[in-house]
Amino acid sequence: MQATKKGAYNAIYGLLGQVITICLGVVIPRLVVVSYGSEVNGLLNSITQIFICFSLFEAGVGVASLQALYVPVAKDDKNKISAIIKATHDFYLKTGIIYAIAVTLLSLLYPLFVPSDIPYVKVVLIIFFGGIGNCLNFFYQNKYKVLMQAEGYTYISTNITTIINIVTNAVKVALLLMGFGVIAVQISFFCVNILQMVIYYFVVRKQYAWVDLNVKPDNKAISQKNAALVHQISSIIFNNTDVLLLTFLTRNLKIVSIYTMYNFVISMVNVLLQQISTSFDFRLGQMYNTEKELYLKLHHIFEIIYLILVFTAMTLIYIFILPFMHLYTAGVKDVNYIDKAYPLIFVMVPLLTYGRTAAASAINYAGHFSQTKWRAIAEATINVVVSIVGILQFGIFGALLGTIMASLYRTNDVIIYAYKHLIPGKMWTTYKRWIVSFIIFAGVVFFVDIDNPAFNSYFSIIGWGVVYGIAVLIIYTLAQAIINPAERREFITIIKGYLGKKSD
Repeated sequence: MQATKKGAYNAIYGLLGQVITICLGVVIPRLVVVSYGSEVNGLLNSITQIFICFSLFEAGVGVASLQALYVPVAKDDKNKISAIIKATHDFYLKTGIIYAIAVTLLSLLYPLFVPSDIPYVKVVLIIFFGGIGNCLNFFYQNKYKVLMQAEGYTYISTNITTIINIVTNAVKVALLLMGFGVIAVQISFFCVNILQMVIYYFVVRKQYAWVDLNVKPDNKAISQKNAALVHQISSIIFNNTDVLLLTFLTRNLKIVSIYTMYNFVISMVNVLLQQISTSFDFRLGQMYNTEKELYLKLHHIFEIIYLILVFTAMTLIYIFILPFMHLYTAGVKDVNYIDKAYPLIFVMVPLLTYGRTAAASAINYAGHFSQTKWRAIAEATINVVVSIVGILQFGIFGALLGTIMASLYRTNDVIIYAYKHLIPGKMWTTYKRWIVSFIIFAGVVFFVDIDNPAFNSYFSIIGWGVVYGIAVLIIYTLAQAIINPAERREFITIIKGYLGKKSD
């Protein structure tokens, strides 16, 4: 299958899966808040972030394995691939055991440190059944997910995830509507994880029967896992510190619930954007290591397209998230979810962060994990220190301030490093694209009323969202086309060539 077709499948199925998941997932938080209250919602979101942090037990092996697989996959070297997967398999087995122990300890200790009105035994069971199912990922399917990603078959794992998300959310909605308790909901999540492993078993038998787990493991190939771990720690701290610090510093799960409600909307869109980014990662990674000149052309085109999509999406969130929250939290009286300052400060994080996506991808493709690990540590340190001070002074705003400061440092650092070591040319090339996009966004903030009374229903939000979406997409696209004439011409040439091949 051609790389373009694989990438298209990855993007199409990925976006379809995320849209389905979002449509189903939108229902859950409101049902949880209405059925169980903001305190239980805060608890569920808090432990979800902790489980994400537990993925650090992976110790960077997934990222290191993916980078190591690019060349043997491009050369179809099955012996080398099996040796790398074997090394990955051995490490994941050990990780799964450690993860199970950590989940058990967390379930027993968490309710001792975070006081709430929820009974101790209930909290223990909620945490245990919410996390123990993830052990199955380490024991069986994670190594195959890495291989699928390296080969460009991410859409296979994506479709499995979509099926599982549909089943999970459907079961949750049914249980909530029938009045079952939160423990039953968590147990259902564990059961669906078992179903996921069964599906992977049959897929692997058909797709990867040739993978030999009896060969000698190529541990050297994943030797950069420790350096990759540093980057994973930084990423997890960047994306999840706010909820954890708000939990343990404020010890108020209702504040956590407010944060997670807004971040929930941002995260849904982030996942869609990341799906687009990762759909062609397998080919770009192979290309960087085997066809560098072609990669460099596509690098800049990818960066421009991605910035257009990111700023369009975040502009729409800025305009419509407050009207959405008015509707979504209607009837919830135990805490106030509305603040006009939230939309701007929440969207600033992704706007600042995504300016580095293309440059960060180049660093990953090149395997420069060791060379940049201390920079990742600096990002994590800034995030934690500023967030702690900020939360104690300003609550939610302080938490976001820490993330914004860390993002400002790291985005600039990544761009500078990439242009100094990996990408020919001047870093102003990226900065001008970023700055122009921010100027347009600033115009939206200044001129658009986000508390418009016309946005008074879900249908009106969707309708106006389409209108505003088309308008801002055109504006961002025209601006980038004007300031990037060489990339504009190259992109048109690529499209013409592709259409010409399709017509032959």
